[in-house]
Amino acid sequence: MVVLQGSYQQTFEQLGLPLVIIVGSILLYFAVSYYFRQRVSDTADLYVADRSIGSIVNGAAMSASWESLATFMGVVALIVSLQLPFIAMWANFMLSIPLIVLLYGQTLRRLGVYTPAKFCQQRYGRSMGMLMALLLVLVMLMYALGQFIGLAKVANVLFGWPFELSLVVIAVIVVGYIVLGGMFGVSYNAALQFVIMFTAAYIPMAFVLNDLGASGWWFPPLGYTSLTDEMVQTFPGFFDLTFGLKWYVALFLAMALGPIGMPHMAQRVFTSDSIEGGRRSVLWFVALTGLLFAVMYSVGFAGVFWANQQGLDIPQADFDKMIFYINFAFNGDTITGYVVAGALAGALSTVSGHMMAISATVANDLVDMFDVDVPEDRKTRLGYVTIVGAGLVIALLALNPPAFLVVSILWAFSLAAAAITPVIVLGVWSSRVNRYGAIPASVVGALVVVVFSPHVLPGITFGAGGITSALGMDAAFVAVPLSIIVLVVGSLLGERVGSIDDRENQRLVNEIHGYPADGRRRFSSAWPLLVLAALCVPLLVWGLAAWPA
Repeated sequence: MVVLQGSYQQTFEQLGLPLVIIVGSILLYFAVSYYFRQRVSDTADLYVADRSIGSIVNGAAMSASWESLATFMGVVALIVSLQLPFIAMWANFMLSIPLIVLLYGQTLRRLGVYTPAKFCQQRYGRSMGMLMALLLVLVMLMYALGQFIGLAKVANVLFGWPFELSLVVIAVIVVGYIVLGGMFGVSYNAALQFVIMFTAAYIPMAFVLNDLGASGWWFPPLGYTSLTDEMVQTFPGFFDLTFGLKWYVALFLAMALGPIGMPHMAQRVFTSDSIEGGRRSVLWFVALTGLLFAVMYSVGFAGVFWANQQGLDIPQADFDKMIFYINFAFNGDTITGYVVAGALAGALSTVSGHMMAISATVANDLVDMFDVDVPEDRKTRLGYVTIVGAGLVIALLALNPPAFLVVSILWAFSLAAAAITPVIVLGVWSSRVNRYGAIPASVVGALVVVVFSPHVLPGITFGAGGITSALGMDAAFVAVPLSIIVLVVGSLLGERVGSIDDRENQRLVNEIHGYPADGRRRFSSAWPLLVLAALCVPLLVWGLAAWPA
């Protein structure tokens, strides 16, 4: 067993080989994008890879897009901070992708849309489409901004580069390989990045567990279990279910429902070569993501175990670098260089999906909403311009970011859960919802998350405070049921006082679900909506009640 006395290595001592590994992985991404560059000829190629990606590649790409830099850094920090309850957060994350497919992913594929904004335009009208486009861009900017800053900080801390230089290098890399290969390059690169992420977590962790004395070191997802008795002695509270029921309900509302409204994940479903292929992709996603998540939990476990046994005083602000510290300690600079390459792969796979979603929303959806007659080749060129523009805007924001945008990337999920997910899902499954409910529901949901979060108006507090408020979960507990109630009530009242084209709504819902244009009324009962709204009332009251300390 390796024994350290009160100190830990925080950066590379020998940078040569690690730099070769990291640069080599980035050059490989450019080679993949270059290979696929000639397959991008129109917007369908640029944004959804002509809906031709197979299930294994798409499942791995989904997983990589979902993992992000946070898997290697923020996730490990949360495991160190939350211990066992973080498994519940992961379970909700993974649940979101099957929910996308079951609730709307493959049904929207029949409409040929690229983003939820385009669906909202067709389903609710131009005003709702524009509002949704703005919300999607905001959410994607929030998420991508955190990834850019995280990437730049990794380069800054580990290589000693100035933050500004690190940011420029990252922006050039990301924009370069997206523009080069479009969604074809992004998809196959994301699958490759998953392989790098997984091996960069699994193999070094096996070495670490072996040195720590774990009998099952060769299979890190379960290999740490032989150390649990020692962990209980070293850190008795590690396996406590610290939080009450209310915390886990809030977790579901924010972390399972929020990602359903994330356009970069929906786009991954839209790239499938068939509806059946999309379903198989989800099976691969769940299997691969579950395996990687389990490996990362072993990283958090080993980090806590090692730090407590050695009496290391690692500041809480540095918990997100635990995977690097433990690899420096047990595996040395070269293997840690590969771990850094895995972390960069996670960030690049996610931020490329964000930028593709921003580009599709701005260059395709908004152009169509304004009824601008743009030829297909010019629309494709505009897509490239918006990718470059998105990278420039994010990089400039990252130089001096608004504090609330980077406190927690996960806050974006709460915003999506309240303002985006309800109008999309109910718009698919009921012909009765309409713009009179959808527009106020999105506005109210977004405002409640903003006002109740601690990031924008810190003088207004709500919920339990601490990490649950910082992640937006407390706000989601109120915002999600309130948004659903407003959507249902507003829609049903709108039928009586407004001008609603009921036949067009019914036709569109029939088309979404693959039914013939026979004029039959399907998904048109108000009772499911009323029951859902009624169930949300006690949930809302419970959310507004005092939270346990």
